Amino acid sequence: MPWWITGRDPAWGEFERLRREMDNLFSTFSRDLSPSSLWRESKLFPLLNVTEKDEAYTVTAEIPGMKSEDLEIKIEGDTMTIRGERKPLELKSDESYHRRERATGVFQRSLTLPGNVDSENVRANYKDGVLRITLNKRKPPKSAQIAVTTE
Repeated sequence: MPWWITGRDPAWGEFERLRREMDNLFSTFSRDLSPSSLWRESKLFPLLNVTEKDEAYTVTAEIPGMKSEDLEIKIEGDTMTIRGERKPLELKSDESYHRRERATGVFQRSLTLPGNVDSENVRANYKDGVLRITLNKRKPPKSAQIAVTTE
């Protein structure tokens, strides 16, 4: 039956869908939004910048308060994963938190690499809270002239 006979305009269905999505959005914000819960639930930590030069890609991530031995970088196939754990500070027996906003715990971030990365020659440097990973581009195969012999 056409919408004008049933009294249901198709545009109202879109408004209903929008209302449901807004309800979902606000219910997400009503959950626990402490920094540590955002850290655990977020798939976007650490935030990454990826730049490209002629010979390499550079990935930078700000991960303050870490030790380099608490960071792990792994390349499997065309995926690079940065994983780490920020451990809580040990308080002295006469100390307690007045406010605790810095998140602690395990994090992991993966990104798909372009196909022309030389995964055998990757360099990683961690200085002043910034992790810098340099991924050299794979050199294209050199062209060669093949001599044809006669038998």
